[in-house]
Amino acid sequence: MRFETRIDRWQMVVMGLGCAVGFVVPASGIADALGKHPILWPIVISLMVLMLFTPAIVLSVVFACLLPQYYEVREDGLFIRQGRKKSLLPYSALRELEAVNSPFSAPVFSTHRLQITAVPGGEFLVAVAEQERFLAEVARHAPQLEQRPSGLKTRSGSPSWM
Repeated sequence: MRFETRIDRWQMVVMGLGCAVGFVVPASGIADALGKHPILWPIVISLMVLMLFTPAIVLSVVFACLLPQYYEVREDGLFIRQGRKKSLLPYSALRELEAVNSPFSAPVFSTHRLQITAVPGGEFLVAVAEQERFLAEVARHAPQLEQRPSGLKTRSGSPSWM
């Protein structure tokens, strides 16, 4: 069963506003300097174009590296796709799926995320659009996990590192 990623639109707006401010503030200073030194027009236009396109290029690279994102509950394990990174975690390796709500959202574009811990396999930060249904599906395939208020955990409580 495939689950789509959750994207908080307000984070996209904040990133867009950050790019806009990163363009407008220096542009206003440059426009002020142009009034005093009109001979600088060619240089200023070049700088304005560079300032306009640099944030767009940076965001495009970030999105290209992190998208597409989706998660699949398969018969052979939990499949995580985040950009070019693909991981298949066997259900027997899963130790914890813990809800994490924080404004810091590294590889995902949502503040409502799950921290997945697998031994071996490592840790993954995911944002699932249908989190409750996702957790129920994973719990159905991973009998070693039990439902807790913060997500799914092994019966012993915390992950064991072997």
